[in-house]
Amino acid sequence: MSPLQIFWSIYKLKSTQEFSGLPYVCTLFDCAMWLLYGTPYVKPNSILIVAINGVGFVLELVYLVLYLIFATKEKKVIIIRLTIAMSLGFVIVVIITLLVVHTHSARELFAGTLSVMLSIAMYASPLSVMRVVIRTKSVEYMPFLLSLFNFINAIVWLCYSVVTRDIFIAVPNCIGCICGAVQLGIYGFYRKYHVKPVTSANKIEVPQAKMPMDAEYTAIVFIQKIQEDEEVIPKVFSPKISFNMVDHGAAEIFSTQKASCMITSIA
Repeated sequence: MSPLQIFWSIYKLKSTQEFSGLPYVCTLFDCAMWLLYGTPYVKPNSILIVAINGVGFVLELVYLVLYLIFATKEKKVIIIRLTIAMSLGFVIVVIITLLVVHTHSARELFAGTLSVMLSIAMYASPLSVMRVVIRTKSVEYMPFLLSLFNFINAIVWLCYSVVTRDIFIAVPNCIGCICGAVQLGIYGFYRKYHVKPVTSANKIEVPQAKMPMDAEYTAIVFIQKIQEDEEVIPKVFSPKISFNMVDHGAAEIFSTQKASCMITSIA
């Protein structure tokens, strides 16, 4: 449930921004592999593994669909290709496990080894955003809750592996504890550099500088005088005078005294 905050932000902005979809793909197929590992055909009496990873598989599938809805075209192509490739790989693994390997011990070794590899990829996948964190010096796209709960999840499963003496659960979760600690350390280090993105809610309006009223009035009178007497125009736009009423304002070009003298001479 930890990515809910991320997807609420994605939904509000209608964009995945710099969030990576890799953790959700890896977690989806990690849950799928552990579901296979916990079945009676591979490791009997593993109802806890099946129940937890069954719920996790459904949640990750929902997250992945939401990510694809709001992702850019380039990100969609990458995630869809990765998902298809891993789906084909998973189907092959299931066929081999159920039809080629015939003993429980051999199935446990085969499925357990692949589950270990996917679990390590799942725990390491949030580190893919490290490049963005270091480059921007911001942890905006490195979600704290995801890193925290990955760390806690690894600790809990590590304790479970000690109780059940399951080496296939112990190895990836031991590595998961290390990866989680690294992620939290990076978050803590760069958190002080965190800068909120500029949005319509926190955007600061900078007032535009206005021309003094007396100078503005003088400039308007000056322009009207020029329009009334076309013969004066060559004198006004001499090479020595830079006149840009739109960009800089008359107050920056003529002082009030000089403009008044010119109006008097024109009159």
